[in-house]
Formats: sequence, C-alpha cells, structure tokens
Amino acid sequence: MQVPQTPGQSSHNQWMRACHQCDLLLTRALAPLGQKLICPRCGATLHRNMARSIAHTAALSVSGVLLFIPTATLPLLEFSLFSFGAENTLMNGVQSLFAAGYIWLASLVLFCSVVAPLGKFLLLIFVCWGSAYQRLQRLVAAALRWYEHLQEWGMLDVYMLGILVALVKMSDLGKMSVEPGLYCFVAMMVVASAVTVAFDPEAVWARMARRRENAGAGNPGTPDLEDAS
Repeated sequence: MQVPQTPGQSSHNQWMRACHQCDLLLTRALAPLGQKLICPRCGATLHRNMARSIAHTAALSVSGVLLFIPTATLPLLEFSLFSFGAENTLMNGVQSLFAAGYIWLASLVLFCSVVAPLGKFLLLIFVCWGSAYQRLQRLVAAALRWYEHLQEWGMLDVYMLGILVALVKMSDLGKMSVEPGLYCFVAMMVVASAVTVAFDPEAVWARMARRRENAGAGNPGTPDLEDAS
C-alpha cells in the first residue's frame, strides 16, 4: 500500500528520506498500523509497520537468549571412528583455533558466531525495555546504532553451513550423529530471523518521540500507543 503524505503529520515526521533502492527523496512518514510505505518510483518497501512490533521483538529476543544457553553448552555433533569418539560444541572450534595459535581467526570466529548473535539479542531486549523510559533515550539510541553495526557480523547461517559441510564430508569416514545442541542451534537461527523481521526501528523512534512529547506537555503517564495496540 502506498501511503500519501498528509499536511497534518507531526513535526518529527517532517524530514526527507531517500529510498534505499532508487535514492528518490521522499517526505518521511510512518506507515499506518499493519500496513507499509512503498516508494512510488521503484516499488521498494520503505517502512512496514507491524502490529506490536516492540512487544514481539522483546519476546523473541528473550527466547533467543534462552536458546543460546543450551546451544553454547550442549554438543552439536558427535563423531565416532572405531573406538575413537569426540563431541563438537559451539566453543570447541574456537578453543582448537586458539590452541593452534590462530589467534586472529579464532577471535573472528568467536565474535561472529557467539558475541555478535548474543549481543544482538541483548541489545534488542534493552532497546525494547529502555524505550519506555525517557531518561534512557540516549542509551537506547546508542544501543540501536550498535545493533545496526552488529547486524552485518552475526553469521549464524555461515556456521550452520559449516556444520552441514561437516555432516556431508565426514559421514563417509565414520559415524556422525546429531546431538541436542544442534536442534537448539537451528531454533535459535529461526528466532534470529524472526527477530529481524519483527523489529522495526521506526516504532522505537516513534515511541521515544511520544514519550518526549508527553513529558513536554506534562503528561508523563500517558499510555503508549505501542503498549495499547
């Protein structure tokens, strides 16, 4: 749905934005609840306003953190050859790289497969919780920027691809069995993808703007539209 610009929009929505596909300059606006803004030139989706985006993002982020615990501690795969057997966890590969002296490679794998995915979940939990409080707006803005940076570094899909390659390549050499940690890892990947779809930064900025306007009008207790939707 293409939403036209209206003269009655609030002042914090009256600045120009560029379409990320064709660079057409448009007056910035938030899509109505449950609808989306579409660029009139190329048809790209500029903003999708999902119902209760903040609440869904918070719930999914908490689920991601809870799934990360068994993913990091339980074995993902078990490889056995004759009388030799070994279990592979999320941290085993990093520890092996450190032990072999590949410090930079081990640090990169640790950051992309552990720190960045967990950091994204924790940042989103703080953003969803902190955006309800005006005194935390600066910290929430910083957390949003850090989240955008971490978006490019969380590579759970690459790690999963490595697991699939190991299953195919090593299945002919010995017995390879899937352990409970791998199921938790797949569930965490699904949750991470769902968080990316559900999270709407525009909803967070709009929520903080409403809080600021309510505080300026002397009505800090006014219900938030996101919480009431």
